[in-house]
Amino acid sequence: MEEALHLSKYTAHRNQKYLAWLREQSCVVSGKKAQCAHHIRLGTNGGTGLKPSDYFCIPLLNEYHTTGSSALHIIGEETFLAQFKIDSKKIFIYFLRKYLSENYDILYGINNKSDEEVLFDLITIIESKIDRPIKKVKRQKPKEKPATPKVSITESNYYQVAKKLKNERDKELRKKIKESSTTSSIKKQFKGNEFYEKAKEAKRLKDRELRKRNKELAAKIKKEEKLKRREEDLTPE
Repeated sequence: MEEALHLSKYTAHRNQKYLAWLREQSCVVSGKKAQCAHHIRLGTNGGTGLKPSDYFCIPLLNEYHTTGSSALHIIGEETFLAQFKIDSKKIFIYFLRKYLSENYDILYGINNKSDEEVLFDLITIIESKIDRPIKKVKRQKPKEKPATPKVSITESNYYQVAKKLKNERDKELRKKIKESSTTSSIKKQFKGNEFYEKAKEAKRLKDRELRKRNKELAAKIKKEEKLKRREEDLTPE
């Protein structure tokens, strides 16, 4: 676990050329032509987090990567490596040496170095062969805003029209409040007065009688019209 954690401190190198080449190699489990390349993280079953260096990859068939019952992403990285007796560092070294030999005619000798020393050397050599263009950051000049004359809001036509409309609405509102207040005052003044109450009751009865008469008259007219239509229907043409 300590060694795996130490490897995780490597720079997260990105080398699409190496990954494409690795996918053309043999699956480390079946020996058949690989279909994908899996990034080894910390060698644990909880392998989540940032993707590690592209040089810490192993070629696999999809069956052993994601789809099969013993796929790495199903049983976990740690269990997978143990089940198939895979020494990830030895695998990294094997493919990195093969890549240098096939692509740059460089035969790297291990010479009793530790796995980590060998990995460091191999990655350093491969990285030195990559010609990565330096991207120049272009500073964008801030766009100059056209100078516009400042106009006071109180001088604009919109403000003057809005102000006039507001004054008219306020005037009308004050008038309505005043009228409402006067009417309410008159009602309060006569409320409780015997004559006022009698007159109010008489008006209410008169209005009721008028509504009754109008209703009867409407019913009578409706009845007459109905009879008239019936007579017209019975009259031969």
